[in-house]
Amino acid sequence: MLTRPLALIRPLLLLILLPTLAWSQGLRFTTLDIGQGDAAVLIAPGGCVALFDGGPTGSGATIKAYLKSLGVTNIDMAFVSHMHADHMGGIDEVDVGTDAVSIDAVYDHGGTYNSTAYDDYASHFSGRRNTVRRGQSFSLCGQVTLTVVAANGNGISSTDENTKSVTVKITYGAFDALVGGDLTSTPDIESTIINDVEKLELYKVHHHGSRTSSGNVLLDAANPTVSFISVGKDNTYGHPTQECLDRLTAHNSAIWLTEDPAANKLLGHIQLSSSTGDTFVVTQGTRSVSYASKGGTTGPDTTPPSVPGALVASAISSTEIDLSWNASTDNVGVTGYRVYRNINGGTYALAGTSTSTGFADLGLTAGVTYGYRVAAVDAAGNESSPASASTRTPAPGLTVTSPNGGESWAGGSARAITWTAQDISNVKLEYTLNNGGTWQVIASSVAASTGSYTWTVPNSASTAARVRATDAFGPASDMSDGTFTLTAAATPARVILNEMLANEPGSSTDGEFVELVNVGGTAIDISGWTIADATSVRHTFASGTVLGAGKAIVVFGGASGIPSGTPNAVVASSGTLSLNNSSDTVTVKTSSARNAATIDAYSYTSTLASQDGVSMNRSPDASATGGFVLHTSLSSRSASPGLRVSGSAF
Repeated sequence: MLTRPLALIRPLLLLILLPTLAWSQGLRFTTLDIGQGDAAVLIAPGGCVALFDGGPTGSGATIKAYLKSLGVTNIDMAFVSHMHADHMGGIDEVDVGTDAVSIDAVYDHGGTYNSTAYDDYASHFSGRRNTVRRGQSFSLCGQVTLTVVAANGNGISSTDENTKSVTVKITYGAFDALVGGDLTSTPDIESTIINDVEKLELYKVHHHGSRTSSGNVLLDAANPTVSFISVGKDNTYGHPTQECLDRLTAHNSAIWLTEDPAANKLLGHIQLSSSTGDTFVVTQGTRSVSYASKGGTTGPDTTPPSVPGALVASAISSTEIDLSWNASTDNVGVTGYRVYRNINGGTYALAGTSTSTGFADLGLTAGVTYGYRVAAVDAAGNESSPASASTRTPAPGLTVTSPNGGESWAGGSARAITWTAQDISNVKLEYTLNNGGTWQVIASSVAASTGSYTWTVPNSASTAARVRATDAFGPASDMSDGTFTLTAAATPARVILNEMLANEPGSSTDGEFVELVNVGGTAIDISGWTIADATSVRHTFASGTVLGAGKAIVVFGGASGIPSGTPNAVVASSGTLSLNNSSDTVTVKTSSARNAATIDAYSYTSTLASQDGVSMNRSPDASATGGFVLHTSLSSRSASPGLRVSGSAF
């Protein structure tokens, strides 16, 4: 057990630690899968053990389980890179309990930090805690050398805890690795270690692959053969970032993840083993890849992989081409594939990389020919000759076939709108009564494959009606070739609840409103009619109130809640509408009498009232049979009191 403080130890003193395992093995380095955090274990051939970070609080059980599976009961030294909880929250847990794996000494950059995790750590390891300095060197069993290449920012002042990360270079024969917590390239602490790093076999990627780590200056110097990234599949930071992955890929580094956020998948511990340091093997689950060390006695690997076989390019849609091929072979092992693309016979450029024998190229342009070359890459960066293929993306097509001009349809009748579509999944349907001056939504999204939609024709007279169909997710669009006629029949008045806002914008309930629309063909006197919630009557319409055919009237909770310019708006006669955000029932009756006739009623839930300032509206708008949906699903507006969902007048 180490008991002397590091302040009394010469900077380059080599500490020879006794083995903690009774059995012999090669070098083993494992990045543990502990979610969004960091913890790694190094075991020397003679059995001495070093722990790098301890993951977030709750990680202790995972770390102990892994160590116990290898027969480890004692850790000679533990390095805590910095004081963020995702790196040191679980380290004290390893050292406690009936299943404890004891830790002889811990090493960090010193100082204090304001967090519960730090307080637990400092208290637990009191008397065993040591401060490291740049240049200090340690040894595991006299076989593996650990050199501190960064601590406390290497003289660069910063308040960012990440910049203070303790960074350790591991050397075992021709094998070199770098472990540095959340060391940053912004501020650029990474550049201060490049003279100490040189070429690496393993890079334990800084800061979970963040944008501000793993800068090109470091990667140019290290040129790591493999890169291990400890990351949580459900992390909210966007780790690992595409910028970091692209930089690693550009340096021909094989990337291994503990978890895959893109696929929302747990991948497991990443285990590296090496007998002599000249070669090493990385294993994760059932996957295992062999690599040669850059300085190994086996010499550099100059043999490229074989050409990928049977490359096929398939146009899945107007914006996607999928590639597939047969796996390449290599004397050491294929680490991945590079996919190059050209457009209409132009210059090839890197489109992406893949660790499998497939690649989906997304975001393409319709009606364009794309050429592809796929090459295999091995651990030494050797690239095979490419396999080639090309294909053309189809152009989406959409044609309205009915109504297509000249028809005469009666208002209120059910008619079929028909169309043909190619490479389109969903269509949006609209109609106009003034030859395209304004458009009203019929249906916001209908499966294009149906080719037909039954439309209840509005009871409006027009000689300039058209129907338009648009790709719901793209630019393709078509309308009736010519105008058609709609005839309107005089129908009785019919008043419906059309739009309601229960969750007022801001905090004033004056903004709550209930919109009534007369969808019938004649005006109606609504004097004395009432609007009630589930508790009591909230508004009684004044004498002389007439609602015209096709018109709307809006009742607001208070005068201050009426937006400027709102047509035909009145204030609730009781001074409030008192609509609940969780659920409520709105009822319109002919009077407040017990035997009054119910005109319309609707009971809503929080699904339609949970968004601040977003109303619930009939879909389609002003449809007596339409259900209620969130207004934002019909238009970009959050509400449209007194107006149609598009903002046009009734």
